[in-house]
Parts: sequence; C-alpha cells; structure tokens
Amino acid sequence: MSIGRKFCATGLAAVSAAVLLAVGTATPASANSSECTVPWGWTTCTTGRVAADPNGHFVEISTWESPKPFNNPICSESEIRWKVVDAITGDVVRRGSGKVTDLRIDRVYSQYVARLDNCPRMTVHLSG
Repeated sequence: MSIGRKFCATGLAAVSAAVLLAVGTATPASANSSECTVPWGWTTCTTGRVAADPNGHFVEISTWESPKPFNNPICSESEIRWKVVDAITGDVVRRGSGKVTDLRIDRVYSQYVARLDNCPRMTVHLSG
C-alpha cells in the first residue's frame, strides 16, 4: 500500500471514530425532544411523543415562526395557537397562544405531544 493510501485510510478511520464519538454522546435532554413545523397548505402539526423529565417532572415548550423564505401575509407569531396533550390519555395539560420560549409545565409524569393549530411556517418544540 502506498504512503498516500495509508494516510487516506488513517484519516478516514480517525474521522469515522470522531463521528461515532460525537453521535454516541448526545445528551438526554436533546434526545428527549421533538419538533414540528406546519407545512404550506396545512393548518396543523403534532410533535412526536416526549417523556416528562424523570427527575424534575416537567416538559418545556417553545413556539415561533420559522425563517421566512417568503412573506407570510396569512398570520403572525401572535396568532400561534398551541397545546400540550397527554399522549396516553388525550387530556390537554396546557394550552396557549403566541410565541413562547422554554415555557415550563411542571408536575407532569407521562408522555406528551405538542400540537399547533394555525398557519404554515409556525414551529413548536417540546422537550422533557
């Protein structure tokens, strides 16, 4: 094997190891979250299931308008309508409107989804 190929193989192995290390060290908070954005032509989206934080028994929700490739004359962030729903029972735990950032919902112990009901390009992020 030529020296060039040896360096290439060694570099590839080092990059592969670095990628595996980075992927394998994801924090539980980032792994226990879900996000969705209302697509064009739709008026709703629902996140995947997120378990409440096992130590603090809370979930956090954030909502915002996604970056604008085009102007959205239909609605603004103030018109965002959201709710957090118990994924097991279907009970609404909290609902609200407008943009929120890391709003903490305490005393929750189950799995939850967040749902948006409004305009395209609005995004919701739920974490436990």
